[in-house]
Amino acid sequence: MVLFCKAFVTLRGEVIITGFQRDSFSKCAHTTKILFSYLEPMIVVVNRYLLPRGTYGMTLWPFILVRDSRLRKDPVLINHERIHLRQQLQLLIIPFYLWYGIEFGLRWLKYGNRKKAYSNLSMEREAYANETDLDYLQTFRLWSFIRYL
Repeated sequence: MVLFCKAFVTLRGEVIITGFQRDSFSKCAHTTKILFSYLEPMIVVVNRYLLPRGTYGMTLWPFILVRDSRLRKDPVLINHERIHLRQQLQLLIIPFYLWYGIEFGLRWLKYGNRKKAYSNLSMEREAYANETDLDYLQTFRLWSFIRYL
């Protein structure tokens, strides 16, 4: 009989769960590995009115908003948005939005163009560079968007 479990997240994105027995507090014979991405909530919402004009998808943790129901099955777009979900989780959600907003403002001042500022955001550059690699989230590293500054 397993009374409680100990869990921790590895840097490779796995959650290791080890069970302990009640009497001896010795490790049980089983240890379970679960990919961190399976623990991420992902709720896909289809609504064209929630998105700005010209936007096909957007991530507002834990939601992925898409403009059209056909986009819900687009693996590249969903992977792009899942990368943003992972970025939001690693920065504990609110700091993600602060970082994103401040970086966007600085890039807008630098380039004088909203679209160019958006396309040069470190988090967007990481997501666009890896959106076609559907296994990217399995090798995702903490703070990996820093390489795209």
